[in-house]
Amino acid sequence: MKTGYCHALGTQIFDPEGRPIVFRGVGIGGWLLIEGYMINSYGTIDRPRRLQAHIAHTVDAVYAEQFMKTWRQRFFTAEDVRFIAEQGFNMIRIALDYQVFFTPSETASSLEVIDGAFNLLDTVIQWCKTAGVYVILDLHAAPGGQTGTNIDNSMADHPDLFTHALYQDQTVFIWETFARRYRDEPIIAAYDLLNEPLPSWFSRYNNQLMPLYERIINAIRALDSHHMITLEGLHWSTDWSCFERLMDDNILLQFHKYWNAPDQESIKTYLADGERHGAPIMMGEGGENNLAWLTAAFKLYAQNAVSFVFWAYKKMTAHNALMSFSEPDNWAAFLEGSLSEVASKAVLEALLENIRFERCQAQEDVAQALLHRVPFTCPAYAYDFYGEGVSFGRLKHRSSSLRRGDGLTIFDAKGHLVEPVFNHMKGEDPSPEQTLYLWLKPGEWVTYTFHLECPAASVRIHIESIGPLHAKVSINDIPHTHHAGQLSCLTAQQQNILRIEAIEPIVLANIVFRLDR
Repeated sequence: MKTGYCHALGTQIFDPEGRPIVFRGVGIGGWLLIEGYMINSYGTIDRPRRLQAHIAHTVDAVYAEQFMKTWRQRFFTAEDVRFIAEQGFNMIRIALDYQVFFTPSETASSLEVIDGAFNLLDTVIQWCKTAGVYVILDLHAAPGGQTGTNIDNSMADHPDLFTHALYQDQTVFIWETFARRYRDEPIIAAYDLLNEPLPSWFSRYNNQLMPLYERIINAIRALDSHHMITLEGLHWSTDWSCFERLMDDNILLQFHKYWNAPDQESIKTYLADGERHGAPIMMGEGGENNLAWLTAAFKLYAQNAVSFVFWAYKKMTAHNALMSFSEPDNWAAFLEGSLSEVASKAVLEALLENIRFERCQAQEDVAQALLHRVPFTCPAYAYDFYGEGVSFGRLKHRSSSLRRGDGLTIFDAKGHLVEPVFNHMKGEDPSPEQTLYLWLKPGEWVTYTFHLECPAASVRIHIESIGPLHAKVSINDIPHTHHAGQLSCLTAQQQNILRIEAIEPIVLANIVFRLDR
């Protein structure tokens, strides 16, 4: 059905022309809301208000305001949008801090719009329109704070949004303002009403979330009947128990996923709830891990036709972002407050230079991992997710530490079936003890899908195993001979399937895909 806007119909998302679409998105954090860890600040300077206050203290308030303005102008530009599109992504989710657009008030429910505050967002939306990249507007920081942590730029680490009626009125007003401004903009894919509301230690406010959602939805629908609305659950957007019913027929349900098992068991409840509600689902934020986990997790979403958003696009000295920028000299000393005013300003000016697009380092291996595109390395446990008889074959069901429903054996370096460790926030590789292996008995098999940016390419594949690789190997159902796990193939397809079948017991570690130049 052609509506002119992205919309939900049943459990699928359709683009403005009525064609099914799966979003491959990138989270634009750090632009309008600077989280401390994204700039290697892990102490008290962990959110925009504290960073700006620290700059005002070490330099002056006028410069602090100018720094924030320049940061927003340089951090995310037309070049960034083009880069994202060229890498193969079709959507961005922009983390918004309401204080960038509105003057905070402790008395008025209708907030004053800051003069010119929407100009930059309007410009980015036009860049996205030119590049064919959809936009989700994500209210990451609502009045009073919906999370009660640094990520919502809250005052006192408490979700005051749920204890002050005024802040709820203001949040409704904010969404009315966005809906009025963007109701006729088809490149806007959805409105994300609240990011990660109410972690578990604030569960006493849980019963207030759905009534607030309903108020916001009604306010939006009075102005905008066609844009999709995406709802996040409780506790870091992982708990959907609040979704007893949906208040609209154009809803996209959203979960977030970090630092846990990248397997079918971890998302089956979300898939089932999407079916129960007759609504599409999206993994709206996930990442902050190493390449092995990213490869497995984002293959899981893609092969379940679940839209996804990788978090985050750009960070300081990061191995697991699409873009990385350098830490300026004396940055730690600046954060400690031990520099003079002149020296502090020099550090900040250097930082503003480092975030320019041309000064950043593109981390193309991250994009390759997310999209399973050659060149990349796939951990053996991340065989395809299409189920038994399609992605794997086994003789009998065995216990495992991961992907338990499949019944294949995945174990660690000591041969133990322990719970795997997937917490590698800085992108560091797993330790030798944490490395996972896949054991196949004779007659058992697995498949690995790999993609090429353009067809008619020669690909080198190295099947890394512990001990000899006694296995039959095929690519796109064509048998290939390997020499100690190494082989080459010429393929004219953009999507390809490697199949490995054990002749004798084998232990697989990684599958390395490289272009044969």
